Amino acid sequence: MSICPSCQAVNPDSYQFCQFCGTKIAIVPPVSTPVSIIEEEVIQPSTVTTKQLNLDILEDTEIQVEEFASSQLLDNLDDTDDIKNYLTDFPTDFPEELSADLLVTIPVLPDSPNPPITLESSINPLSTNYSSISLQNIDINYAGKTDVGIQRDRNEDDFAVIFQTRSIEGKSQISDRSQRGLFVLCDGMGGHEGGEVASAIAVNTITEQFRPFWIDTLPGEKKLSEVISNANQAIFDQNESEQRQSLGRMGTTLVMLAIHDLDVAIAHVGDSRIYKVTDKLEPKLEQITRDHEVLNQLLDLGVEFDNAIARPDAHQLTQALGPNPSDRLEPAINFFRLTESSLFLLCSDGLCDNDVVENYWRSHLLPILNQEIDLQTGLDQLIDLGNRLNGHDNLTAVIVLCHLEHSESASELPLSDDFIALEPE
Repeated sequence: MSICPSCQAVNPDSYQFCQFCGTKIAIVPPVSTPVSIIEEEVIQPSTVTTKQLNLDILEDTEIQVEEFASSQLLDNLDDTDDIKNYLTDFPTDFPEELSADLLVTIPVLPDSPNPPITLESSINPLSTNYSSISLQNIDINYAGKTDVGIQRDRNEDDFAVIFQTRSIEGKSQISDRSQRGLFVLCDGMGGHEGGEVASAIAVNTITEQFRPFWIDTLPGEKKLSEVISNANQAIFDQNESEQRQSLGRMGTTLVMLAIHDLDVAIAHVGDSRIYKVTDKLEPKLEQITRDHEVLNQLLDLGVEFDNAIARPDAHQLTQALGPNPSDRLEPAINFFRLTESSLFLLCSDGLCDNDVVENYWRSHLLPILNQEIDLQTGLDQLIDLGNRLNGHDNLTAVIVLCHLEHSESASELPLSDDFIALEPE
């Protein structure tokens, strides 16, 4: 075992970076096995210049990378931007009436000719997970799409996907094939040229920070908090440099899903959501994030639901990336392991408003999980449903389908003592 020089956490000798804080702790020695094939692919909308990834590739490792980011051009924007309510200094005693200047009317803007941006991938390598006791194969498919909606003239949402598969084979090495995916979705806010900028900064900052250390396993809670704090600080610094004030300060929500074989980490700030759908014993929908809004803070303080929901500021955000410095940010971070086939839905509130997901998951998500319809068709139908029932805001969704199968061959293979299951800090 290796001791991290930064946080003193115990890591397997084979790990190059600490699983808890991301500090480099070891260097992989060169071996004689030749490098297989390294393939990198970047998929971006036609309005954005394509860039190649700059990943440090391990020797004797076959890595396949797919990356997609949704971002919009920032010229020719309208001054009548939609501004989401954001509460920067929410009082703990919750007075009966809040200042009226915190309540903002969302303007209705003309239809947009902008086409939606879509992504689909179906990379299905079988992967025996040697890093834990679980003896299962996992196939991961994903698709993402963002749409301007029917009442907006531009899209302030953004999302990105980075998916990697790694194969290691050699005469003196344990054969291993691992999969890891990072899925990030942001819903921007904040006045003229604010929402698009904030969401793009958050997506780019977070994905760039994952690349150097994400090799052995998922980062721990300390490292995830640092990644999110850095994204927050980047937006905050731009607010300060442009002297944005009050509701003119730009910000963004965040939901993030990271999967490394069977290990899962989720993190969120704001009211964008992650849902999980399973069907092992019976069909089940679970919202695995909890909105950072006034309503939930009131409920935590013991206020009755009917009284809390009746407040005009009930759905006002209490956290977002950007308006405040990082020492005032408290992202929600959780870890768990996959034990059954699962579908994850990351979405902005333009899709999940008015209980659209809760009311229609059986007709629009369950068939995807059960592979009755393909992923892209299901995603298109979901966005169309959101536009019909909501449509007042931008709509963005990323669907991640994790299909688990028991591996008979894996049960005959010994597990290495050098690998341990991920434990959150």
